[in-house]
Amino acid sequence: MKFTNRVSLRMRITLLAGAILLLCSLILTMTASYNARTQFINIELANPQQAKEPYRAIEESRLPTVGIAPNTTLSPAVTQAKDNFDTTIIIILVIVSVLGMGLVYIVAGRSLDPIHELSKAISTITEHELKKRIPHVGRKDEVGVLAHSFNIMLDRLEKSFLKQKRFSANVAHELKTPLAIIHAGTQVLHMEKNPSKSEYEETLAITEKNVKRLMAVVDDLMNLYDEKEGFETTSICLKDMFETICSELHPHFEEKQIVTELHCELHNVKGYEALLYRAFFNLIENAAKYNKIGGKIHIKAMEINGVGQISISDTGNGIYSDELLQIFEPFYRVNKSRSRKTGGVGLGLSIVKTIIEKHGWKITVDSTFGQGSVFTISGIEGQINSKRSSII
Repeated sequence: MKFTNRVSLRMRITLLAGAILLLCSLILTMTASYNARTQFINIELANPQQAKEPYRAIEESRLPTVGIAPNTTLSPAVTQAKDNFDTTIIIILVIVSVLGMGLVYIVAGRSLDPIHELSKAISTITEHELKKRIPHVGRKDEVGVLAHSFNIMLDRLEKSFLKQKRFSANVAHELKTPLAIIHAGTQVLHMEKNPSKSEYEETLAITEKNVKRLMAVVDDLMNLYDEKEGFETTSICLKDMFETICSELHPHFEEKQIVTELHCELHNVKGYEALLYRAFFNLIENAAKYNKIGGKIHIKAMEINGVGQISISDTGNGIYSDELLQIFEPFYRVNKSRSRKTGGVGLGLSIVKTIIEKHGWKITVDSTFGQGSVFTISGIEGQINSKRSSII
């Protein structure tokens, strides 16, 4: 196995094809030799007067001849012709095998040329040139399929690198802003010769506020990229959880005169209550933040084809269709200025998606700009209860 790993693919193909060619040639040679001997003996038997003296008995021949009497003898001329035939056919066997292996080596080299070109093209692509693609125009063979697969992989890598760059830039931006404010406050105190108590208190208040903001960002990042898969699940009453969340967000609803309707058919679900509470809280809070004055929020928990589904819809501004695939990315904000005013940093929906997927569920969003959005969580296994609706 180690030897074959050191041999090139071209040579391995040549050796394999040569072995098959040699085996087939040996079979043909042995068959031809056996048939020739039989024919020589038949000719000898058909002309017995030509046999001057016994030369060689048939039982001394290398291969047995079926249907020939054991006391049959061959003339020297026939024996010499048979030997010449055997020698000639062996020489032809060697020549054909050598020429065949040579042709296989040449053809294999030409067949592998596109793979070598593909390898060279791939080796020139670095992390700084992920926009380059491997040309495979007009190729419908395996090499073309392989090049197409590599291009698909490069597309994914490019998107992944772009996401990482955006993520790094957004993290730096979110951390830089509060740090700059803290730094500015301390610089002001240093510039003052005799700062007053009120100036100290104001600087401390600003520092504390921004430190809390930094801690919140760090906590969210830790929750977002927590690799811990397993967690303890309990039976959670959805109706009670949604009523508690709506009660906590009631001041926001009153401020914007939002009406919340709860329609719960699912009595309970299995999950980690603290994580699910945060996920649903973020979704309902967003539905309130980005809703219009006098709008509505509709929370549904129902069974569809034996599987539980939760949907949270609002009558807000909605989201453009080209942004729907990006809203779950860390630090992505549909409206950056509006998110700044509401205190968001763009991690809420990313955390929601992570929590939902850790439970083995799936979250999707459907939105029409100017009409509102619907976030749907599906794949839930829960206990069905009688239909219960309420206005909160």
